[in-house]
Amino acid sequence: MRMLIVATLLSTIFGSQIVAQLTPTSPPPAPLAASVPDAQTLNNGACMDSPRAVPLVLQPPAVRSQQIVRIDKVVSLQSNLENEVIGYLYTLQDGSMWLGQRTPDYMSAADARAINQVLSSTHMPDQPLSAFPPTMKYGVATKYQQFFRVQIPQAALAGLQIRLDACVAWPAGRSLPDPTM
Repeated sequence: MRMLIVATLLSTIFGSQIVAQLTPTSPPPAPLAASVPDAQTLNNGACMDSPRAVPLVLQPPAVRSQQIVRIDKVVSLQSNLENEVIGYLYTLQDGSMWLGQRTPDYMSAADARAINQVLSSTHMPDQPLSAFPPTMKYGVATKYQQFFRVQIPQAALAGLQIRLDACVAWPAGRSLPDPTM
């Protein structure tokens, strides 16, 4: 009875179009196409404190080879940070791997020291920096590079006191979207 009263009231105020939307005979929304991954899963999943998401471009230029296809969590095995995520390893479409910190809201000084130890041991020779610079200085964004190309051999994980846990990956066999969009 209440529903009928509400429907009548809404009909007189807003017209019959709203009542048609409230009736249970409206068809359900169309599901996403099978070839399009769920954006909620890719951007808000297990690595939502990552500065970048799959399949976005890691850094300019916006080209397909710079798109992220996989993100792994870098987890510390040090006693004071045991099982804590200290950063992320990004694998790009071109196969290169890049190390990044967590978003500033989740980073602690201990996390920063731990990820810098990993970076100093694994950065590529063509990368001039071996430590993450600050992204804010006196409250002003520095716009410094936040991702560094690295190479982390599987055998080095124990010595670095880290492990890599899978976080999110682009579905195999699906083409990546246009990176400029």
